[in-house]
Amino acid sequence: MRDNGRVSEPVDFTYRVGGPLGSRARRVGLWFNPAFFAFTAATLTWLILVWRQVPCRPLLGDAFPNPFLRMCYSDIPILYLNRDLSIGSGIYTDIALEYPVLTGGFLAVTRAITGLLGAVISPEATFDEQLAASQLFFQVNAIALFVCFVVTVWAHLKMGRDSPRVGYAGPVRVWDALLIAASPIVALNGLINWDMFAVMLTSIGLLIWSRKYPFIAGGVLGLAFAAKFYPVLVLVAITLICVRSGHYRALARAWIGAVVAWLAVNVPVMIFAWQGWSKFWTLNADRGADLGSIWYVLTLAGLKLPAVSAIAFVCMAISGAAVCWLVLSAPRRPRLAQVILLVMLCFLIFNKVYSPQYALWLLPIVVLARPKVFDVAIWTLGEAIYYAAIWGFLEGAIGLGSQWEWMYWIAVIIRVGIQLWFAMRVIEDIRSPWNDPVRLPMVDDPLGGVVNHAPDAAWLVAMQDRARRAAEARRMAEDDELDPVDDSANDTAAETAAIVR
Repeated sequence: MRDNGRVSEPVDFTYRVGGPLGSRARRVGLWFNPAFFAFTAATLTWLILVWRQVPCRPLLGDAFPNPFLRMCYSDIPILYLNRDLSIGSGIYTDIALEYPVLTGGFLAVTRAITGLLGAVISPEATFDEQLAASQLFFQVNAIALFVCFVVTVWAHLKMGRDSPRVGYAGPVRVWDALLIAASPIVALNGLINWDMFAVMLTSIGLLIWSRKYPFIAGGVLGLAFAAKFYPVLVLVAITLICVRSGHYRALARAWIGAVVAWLAVNVPVMIFAWQGWSKFWTLNADRGADLGSIWYVLTLAGLKLPAVSAIAFVCMAISGAAVCWLVLSAPRRPRLAQVILLVMLCFLIFNKVYSPQYALWLLPIVVLARPKVFDVAIWTLGEAIYYAAIWGFLEGAIGLGSQWEWMYWIAVIIRVGIQLWFAMRVIEDIRSPWNDPVRLPMVDDPLGGVVNHAPDAAWLVAMQDRARRAAEARRMAEDDELDPVDDSANDTAAETAAIVR
């Protein structure tokens, strides 16, 4: 809110009820501490998530509740039973696990803890013992992933620490962490898979980048890439903003750190268990159109596209090139979070699979890119609609062959449409940076790190100057064409002037 060029205090609930805060009011303490509210909200959100999983808990014997009908499906106990984790098989050496190495390591650690807590992990284990162990394994992972969630919230609290202070609210961007801590996205998707582990590493990497340690930030993002694929897109976004600002040394350090960290955890597995290591890459390269993707909807509609992988890659490349052009042509260097969001949407919208838990990847970036409650709420609604539709589709209520199958198609279209709408909101902020809700006066990019408040690269400034001069020359030429000089009239005027003299 502006008043004669100054930033005034926001009119919040306490102002409306009791008027402006007095000069002698106490502005510190528990109720003014965003960390208290963020961690409390995170705990309550996770408790709701765990409570939602109770109906899916199998009983001894053959009583397996329908997880799709109850909308509480989780890969964690299912994969424990179906990938021979329950009998102690070696991850990657004996099991070709379809996850990157660091996620496999996460599974190995939580399985070891499960064994220490008394679970029977042995080829001689009975089915009931394996089933009981799968539930204990799920509980251990629920606790471990809760720790990842809390660390993610902590990282975002730290990201906003240096943001401008607005009245008694303190650093205004610190409170944005509540949009993550209390998000329904976590309450819906937090325990479908192990994605929260990669989300935590990515958030830590962004925090370290904002503190101007590019090599360490790159190392953490490299570890995140070793847990899930999407963190490499964060490095792509960092590349774009560093190219625009000319910070090539910081960019090189970030990529070197990422490559070193990724190789450190991948090379040993590649050497001793190549087949198990390569399962993740071959599976994703060979899979066709799958759940959640626009390509799958086209397949359901009867339009079978050949070479879906190639078409998807071309669409990603074209949309990615458009993002590159936007980053380089914007009147002001876009914020890192804005670029990350656009790059991730280019990947997710055209990907061959778009699982519901991928919303966890976007959640922190959505909040960082445009921390407006209305916008985040609309995006959350789109994800919630798809969350309900995917389980209805898999359960059969709106599944293949049913008269309501079109509802699943509509849910996918709504999800993608809302994401495109959110992307357009971010693009509008990029094209009109003076209206960006994050860019208060004297604020450039809170996550920018070494590029925060940095000028554009010399080559880009020179190119912009040439383009500006060329545009001015074209405009002058057009003006001359619209208002040509009449030489005969000039001659007549000169003769008249001579006669008068």
